[in-house]
Amino acid sequence: MTKTLKLAAFTAMGVVVMAGAPQTAQADPYSCSDATYGGSGTYSQAPNCEANNTANQSSTVATSTTVLRSASTQTAGMVSGRVSSALSGVSGNVNVAANGFNASTGIPAGNMGGKMGVWASGSWSDVEDDNDATAFDGNITTGLAGVDYEVRPGVVLGLAAGYEDIDIDTEFNGTDTEDGNIDGEGWTVAPYLGVSFSDRVKMDLSAGYSDVEYDLVRFDPNTGNRITGSTDGERYFVSAGLSSTYDLQNNWSVMTRGSAFYAHEEKDAFTETEEGAGTIDQESTDNELGQLLLDTRFAYDYQMVQPYVLVGLEYDFAKDDTPVAAGQSVSDDDFGAKLGAGINLINVGNVTAGIEAYTVEFREDYDEFTVNGGLRVKF
Repeated sequence: MTKTLKLAAFTAMGVVVMAGAPQTAQADPYSCSDATYGGSGTYSQAPNCEANNTANQSSTVATSTTVLRSASTQTAGMVSGRVSSALSGVSGNVNVAANGFNASTGIPAGNMGGKMGVWASGSWSDVEDDNDATAFDGNITTGLAGVDYEVRPGVVLGLAAGYEDIDIDTEFNGTDTEDGNIDGEGWTVAPYLGVSFSDRVKMDLSAGYSDVEYDLVRFDPNTGNRITGSTDGERYFVSAGLSSTYDLQNNWSVMTRGSAFYAHEEKDAFTETEEGAGTIDQESTDNELGQLLLDTRFAYDYQMVQPYVLVGLEYDFAKDDTPVAAGQSVSDDDFGAKLGAGINLINVGNVTAGIEAYTVEFREDYDEFTVNGGLRVKF
């Protein structure tokens, strides 16, 4: 299947809500070469590895959902914010900050610049898993830049491109003195569309492709041997959202955005090298994540700035289970919440900007803190 056909298929899948399967511990112990842990090779050269098989799994198995959740939603969120920014002034006197919050400005559309805009955005997330079977801690950083054009009144088309960096220490497959690690870097390209139905109601749609290279380090829990490997991943995502804005009394505003998001990543088969013990084969893997999200921002306009608070909800309608050994379990929270705050630059003509920080709450054994911001200029 070509990449174009894959992307079309994932776009269709992104609008279908699927039920997530429960995540439970496996009933039986696994041998050192069990395919549950990523492939058909030998996962430890030690004869007694069965008692430590979770620690023998490749790092990408336990961290893949987190990487999808953070890296892909970072990209999709920045693009959707830029779509809203691109619609600034398209259908009336609405100025939109760099994170997508709409604010009445009273500036006529003709004073908001021309039909083209350029922008740059960045996002950084600190992620941590406290479950003993899958414990990890690290950060994911994404930078994007893009250009868009108003092809007709109320309709904007654009293209974004960027870079992401992943650095996660994986305690679950480390030693008492040294953690394992997953290090990744890659590039992303994402076309997007924005439609303004009125000054207060707007729609955004984006799809993207990412190519990521992973370098992995883990340790044999029986021998302490260092095990290294590298693999490539291809990621596809689609995001669709609808936002509405309402003015309240005394310079207060509220914006609500509902969206659906779906991502899929495939990692190539690869060979690991264990110090002093030969090689270990890992099969190709793939995983998915689908989410429904609802974000609400309550803002107050004060001269040229607009501080606000953020409350968001997220529901995982599709995701892969993390494999664990007999007697072990990991949490399977399908619901989470976002709590945060930010500030926008407003009433400055054709320039929009904003910065935002939030935490992800109510997911057992999982913590996330994210900071993002951006700047857009309309010509």
